[in-house]
Amino acid sequence: MKLLKPTLLSLALSSVFAPAIVAAEDNWVDVYGKIMLTLDSVDEGGVDGTEEWQLNSNTTRFGVKGFGETGVEGLEVFYKMEWAVDVTDESKEKNITSRNQYIGLRGGFGEILAGRVDTPTKTLVSKIDLFNDYKVEFKSVFNGEVRSSDIIQYTTPKMGGFKGKLAVVPGEDSGTNDGIADGVSASVEYKAGQFTFGAAMDDGIEGEDVETMRALVKYKMDNFQLGFMYQDTDNGNLSGDGMLLSGGYTMDKHFLKFQISESDVWEAGASSKAKYTSQQMVGWDYKASKKTTFVSYLSFSEVGATSEDDTIFGVGIIQKF
Repeated sequence: MKLLKPTLLSLALSSVFAPAIVAAEDNWVDVYGKIMLTLDSVDEGGVDGTEEWQLNSNTTRFGVKGFGETGVEGLEVFYKMEWAVDVTDESKEKNITSRNQYIGLRGGFGEILAGRVDTPTKTLVSKIDLFNDYKVEFKSVFNGEVRSSDIIQYTTPKMGGFKGKLAVVPGEDSGTNDGIADGVSASVEYKAGQFTFGAAMDDGIEGEDVETMRALVKYKMDNFQLGFMYQDTDNGNLSGDGMLLSGGYTMDKHFLKFQISESDVWEAGASSKAKYTSQQMVGWDYKASKKTTFVSYLSFSEVGATSEDDTIFGVGIIQKF
């Protein structure tokens, strides 16, 4: 192979782009996103029930995330700006809405961030929630699914199998601002072999009198996983509790999964989105490539104290970029 001699042009280009390459090594930026489109057959039970086909954007999203050097040894800055976008229905101001958006610092001490972000109680459940982002998801059965504004969160470094999170929320938007921690959310995780154990609590996140506690365990071995969660919610004189059981099995590019929930959390009145007393879901995912997954699912849900049933069957595609 004949080697090319450096030319004046190549040397000039190298001198221009070399600083940019060095800067890229110290400051990394990624533009990313996920389109999740499903065609759903929705059958809402009851006397006045409706049955219709819907094209749903679910939680289609895009964002920018990255990190960079601060100039202080051992200290790094990181950030994320993420938005949800409806690719099926809404337009103009309803088409794009904010999701997690924050900036933080991390080092040997762990990391601290501030902005708008999912609480530790919410993120803990992602360990076992196998139907996140679908039309009928976890928040339709349980409260505690909060993406909080004005949050300050600290995450410990991993110590063996242990990791913890503590988040505080000033009450500036509630009119009851007594200090920096009017709302508190915290979680702990411990991983031992094939088991992951976790616990979380919210106090004052969804209202001054609302307290929520969660405990979960996940077992994963080879291609099989199984998860269980228990939740208790108190809201003054009202209360409710519930449980979730999920499981999945991977076969080559196929992922078979199920999820069962039983709950009376809706009686606590802590969330207007928690309306079901029970829910059974099964699904089949086919991972066609690293970025493309085809999905299908079927859910049966019982509404509040009415004993009315909602049934949803959906097929769709998830494309990441």
